[in-house]
Amino acid sequence: MAATVLFLILLAVVVIILALLLALYLVPVTVSTVADCRRESARAVATVAWGIVGGRVRVGDGVGVLEVLLAGRPVVTRDLREVAAAEPAKEKKAEEPGPALPVGDYIDAAGDLWPHIKRILEAVYRSLYLETLRGSVTLGLDSPADTGVVYGYCTAARYALWPVEATDFVMTPVFNERVFAGTFTLKMQIRRPLLILVAVARALWQKPVRQRLRQVSGRGAPGA
Repeated sequence: MAATVLFLILLAVVVIILALLLALYLVPVTVSTVADCRRESARAVATVAWGIVGGRVRVGDGVGVLEVLLAGRPVVTRDLREVAAAEPAKEKKAEEPGPALPVGDYIDAAGDLWPHIKRILEAVYRSLYLETLRGSVTLGLDSPADTGVVYGYCTAARYALWPVEATDFVMTPVFNERVFAGTFTLKMQIRRPLLILVAVARALWQKPVRQRLRQVSGRGAPGA
């Protein structure tokens, strides 16, 4: 009887793990940002969601709110000012920072870690899917000449991105006053996030990588 119960528990754990891995492979992470800037106010909303769970940050008019979402509805709401001002219940002893490493050590560490970082970046790039990237800006600088230069660059960039249907950016120049206003919308997906986690885990699994990370963070030295 005890063996049967233990087997069922192990089977349930395996099923849960496999279901989680399958969800991480099939369910994308959605990232969206909407910002609106006017002369009298500025507002922005950033949302990250995976399946039915997610988080949202809303900032505007001197108010900042962090929300935990379930099926798109906020279930926990915190004021960002309270979160930033919150002090830990127990004060931790301040650790004295270790001696700064020579610049050459950071360069060597970057060279050693680059192959692993490159594989992680490749996994991220393959997983990214841009749905919408749109912006509309009204800009006026102190110098009309500077405004014209910026407008020229923005126009060139817009036509260079014209074939990408998900991307559009429009700038309206104002030459007789200083002004900045506009809207920005970004929506993208991180598809198959499991592949990114596998790339990160594969890198951290190697002892030389962990040693290098401890070295550059000041918590260890090579060979430790």
